[in-house]
Amino acid sequence: MKRPILHAVFVAIVAACMFVTALSPAQGAGAAPVTFPKSPKGLKAPVTLPASIDPASPYAPQVSCSPVDMPGPTKLRELVMKTYGVGGRGNISRGCTQGISEHSEGRAWDWMVNVKNAKEKAAAADFLAWLTADKGENARRLGIMYVIYNKKIWGIYRQTDGWRANSGHTGHMHISFGWAGARAKTSFWTGKVAGIDFGPCVRFKGQPAVLTSSARSTPCYTPTPLLKTSKQPTLQYGASNVALKKVQKALSISQTGRFDAATWQAIKAYQGRHDLPVTGAMDQPTWTSLFLDENESTVVEGYTWLSSARHGLKYYYKGTLSGSRTDKPVLVLQIALKMPRKDRNGYFGKLTKAAVIAMQKEAGLKQTGKVSKAEWEALVKLRS
Repeated sequence: MKRPILHAVFVAIVAACMFVTALSPAQGAGAAPVTFPKSPKGLKAPVTLPASIDPASPYAPQVSCSPVDMPGPTKLRELVMKTYGVGGRGNISRGCTQGISEHSEGRAWDWMVNVKNAKEKAAAADFLAWLTADKGENARRLGIMYVIYNKKIWGIYRQTDGWRANSGHTGHMHISFGWAGARAKTSFWTGKVAGIDFGPCVRFKGQPAVLTSSARSTPCYTPTPLLKTSKQPTLQYGASNVALKKVQKALSISQTGRFDAATWQAIKAYQGRHDLPVTGAMDQPTWTSLFLDENESTVVEGYTWLSSARHGLKYYYKGTLSGSRTDKPVLVLQIALKMPRKDRNGYFGKLTKAAVIAMQKEAGLKQTGKVSKAEWEALVKLRS
């Protein structure tokens, strides 16, 4: 083959490669899940929007079990259905046995818009183009964390990455909210910029988080390793298990063997009565409180009232124990205070505070509800 011909072939190959390269961004990573319109139809805010924009929601995965529709997703669903008038209303909250999706915290909505339906696909394209435009300004105002549609995911916490590969979601669009957005506290609904809401926190490592109805402006604390364990598994809303029947019997409710709404409410009530972290789940602290004979392990094996008081004075005298603390020192304190076994869980709640105040009164100390060296010394004398 002559050189001119070789050169021509080389040029053709290079040109072809450049053509493919030019097409790849639109066809591969970063491309939108559907073709966006140039002038998308968006949502109209019910308030005058401020000049400032809400901070982008950090990624806050589902950590608790609270299957109740939250106001943010509920309001968005109503506005989307009114604005576009197509697709199905879908669901917001659901049981807590179907993986991590934020649905189990009531802060995710599935809009039923199928990519195979032209009108639904067009409405989805309008909404997504409007939502993600200008570096996700409207997503920030709504407090939306991420959306998934037609095998692609876009997250405000990674908006520079554009649309990334995902799976499924061709029959509906999944929309997950950060906590400020889920509570409908963002500027789209209030006209005022909301700060970051870090949501509920896990008290015991590996267990569901404590349910909360108020915003958290600071990051969560480090969870405490389990102080007691049960032979039974942690169970949450939506589960079916024969062990639930004896839980329901102990709580004096219908014995269905299913973790239903009545079981959820009864467990929360029991946790509240016994100073347990109110998770709404049949977690390890709740198992070990409700069924004392099924405890598998404890970090205070063999501790007595007196040995607990002496242990506290020896190792914990430099610090102060007070409300909401969760760790072994609190559990040791609860034993030394002679608290009922059902209430000994390592969490410093209202019952522990009341027991501390009663002890301080008996020992002639100032009734602060807090424990420091003086309280440990008093406990040693009282238990001796």
